[in-house]
Amino acid sequence: MNKKWIIFLIIAIIVGIVIGISVYILLSDDGQELQGTDIVGETELAENNNNGNLSNEINVIETSVSEETISPNAIIIKKEYFKACDHLVRTVEDIPEKLVNCNEDEISKEYAEWKVEEFRPTEITLYKESEGNCNEHYMVRNHYGVIGIYRVDENGEEVFEEDTEISTKYLPESDVELLNEGVKIIGKTKLIEFLEDYE
Repeated sequence: MNKKWIIFLIIAIIVGIVIGISVYILLSDDGQELQGTDIVGETELAENNNNGNLSNEINVIETSVSEETISPNAIIIKKEYFKACDHLVRTVEDIPEKLVNCNEDEISKEYAEWKVEEFRPTEITLYKESEGNCNEHYMVRNHYGVIGIYRVDENGEEVFEEDTEISTKYLPESDVELLNEGVKIIGKTKLIEFLEDYE
């Protein structure tokens, strides 16, 4: 039983010595940091500032502000609002190679007729308003026995675009009558869906 107490006492003494040495080292490092540091009182600081001595001792460090530029894999989102038809057309494009590493000012100059709504290194959003109709207004008609596609311009005039390979000869009579009158369609996606119904 006595041996256990002796071993416990020896371990306690060793631990105490290690802790004492650690505390001493920590306290002595803090003291060394303060050596060589001048502690200036408020009065002395004010006097030095008035004499201009302090301003000569201050080092000014200039910082650089890094400007955001366009990355090579960025996209441009163009949002164009057409007042005549009250449509907002959104298109997405890859950034042209000549605009890689350009900043917001350079993009604004390149797209002068557009307003930069959002500028991030990977995405630019542009916006503008136009007076006429968007180019997504179509008229689909019977055109010499096939379904023909016409684009409706800003003045409401139909401009022939192309004929499809869909013959009207085999369509139900009600559909042929509808195509003879003309079917208005808005949007390229809806046009494709409409034509797919007849294929």
